[in-house]
Amino acid sequence: MPGSSESRTKSIELADAAMLTVAVLWASNNVITKAALDRGLEPLLYIVLRFALVAVLLFPYLRARGVSLRIRRADIPRFVGGGLCGFALYNLLYVVGLSHTSAFSAAILVSLAPIFMLLLSAVFGLEPVQRLQWIGVAVSFLGVAIFIGDKLLAGEPATGDLLNVIAALSFSIYSLTTRPLVLRYGPETTTAWAVVVGLVAVLPFTSSTLRQEQWGDVTGFEWFSIAWAAIVSVMIGYSLWGWAIARAGAGRSVPYLFLIPVFTGVFSVIFRGERLGAAQLIGGAVALTGVAIARRFARPSDRIGRGSGNIGRSSRSGTEAPSRARTIGGKDLDAVRVDRQTGNQGQAL
Repeated sequence: MPGSSESRTKSIELADAAMLTVAVLWASNNVITKAALDRGLEPLLYIVLRFALVAVLLFPYLRARGVSLRIRRADIPRFVGGGLCGFALYNLLYVVGLSHTSAFSAAILVSLAPIFMLLLSAVFGLEPVQRLQWIGVAVSFLGVAIFIGDKLLAGEPATGDLLNVIAALSFSIYSLTTRPLVLRYGPETTTAWAVVVGLVAVLPFTSSTLRQEQWGDVTGFEWFSIAWAAIVSVMIGYSLWGWAIARAGAGRSVPYLFLIPVFTGVFSVIFRGERLGAAQLIGGAVALTGVAIARRFARPSDRIGRGSGNIGRSSRSGTEAPSRARTIGGKDLDAVRVDRQTGNQGQAL
C-alpha cells in the first residue's frame, strides 16, 4: 500500500537522522573528554564519576521503562567477567590512553574491536572466518602499523595509541563474553549490571584519587565533560541509537559507526586546532577499510545487521528472546557501547 510504503520510508529517514545525530554526539564526547583531560582532569576521577553517574541514572530509567533487571545466579560469573573487561579494564585503558594521545587516534584505534573479535572467534572456534575477512584483518593491522609506526620513527611516544589498541582487544573480549547474556536478558540489562561491576572494580584504583582530590579545583568544564559523557553520550545516545535500530535494522547502523572517528577528527581540527598528519589520515583510512572488509564479507548468518532490529525492546521477564539476537551485532562492536551491547558495541561506555 502506498501509505504504508511512505510511512516506512519516513521511519527509515528519521532513523538515519537519529543515527547520524548519535554519531555526532559520540564523536563530540571523544573531543570533550580529551579537552577535559588536557585541562587537568584526573583520568581515574573521570572514570569513577562517570560510572557512578551512569549507574545512578540507568537503573531508575530502566525500571521506569519496565525493563527487568533480574538475572540468574548462574550467569553472575559471566556478568563479572564482562564488566571487568568491557567497563573496568576497557575504560582504564581508553581514558588513560586518551590522555596520552589525540582524540582522533583513540577513536580510530578502538574501532579495531571487530577485528579482535574476529581473531578471537577464529582462535576459539566460535565461528568460521572467511578468506576475504582475513584480508580485512591484514589491511587493518597495516593501517595500525602506518598509524603508530610514523610516531615511533619520529621518536614520539606511542603509549596512548598502544593502550587504545589493547582497549579494543579488551572490549572485543567483553562483546564475546556477554553475547549469551544479551541473548537472554537484552542489551540494557546486560549493560546495567556490567556498569555496576565496572564501578566496583575501579573503586580500589580510584579511592585514593577520590580522597585526595581538591574538589574545589574541579572546573565547571570538567564537571560538564563528566555529565556530557554520562547523560548525553550514554543515556540519550544509546536510547536514540536503540530507537533508530528498532526502526531501520542494525545493518543500517554500520556506516554511521564508521563516521564516529571521522567526526572526531573533524571536531578535533575545528575546535581544538589539532593537525592531522598524512600518516594519521592514511593509516586511519586503511585501518577502517580493513574493518569494513572484515564486516562486509562475513557469512550472511554472521553478518552484522541480520534480522529486524529490535535493540531497545527488552523483555520484562528476563527469559530467552531469540529474535533479539539478530540485532546484537550492530552494537557488538563494538554498542553498545555498546553495542549498544553497548558494539555494542561501536562506541563503548
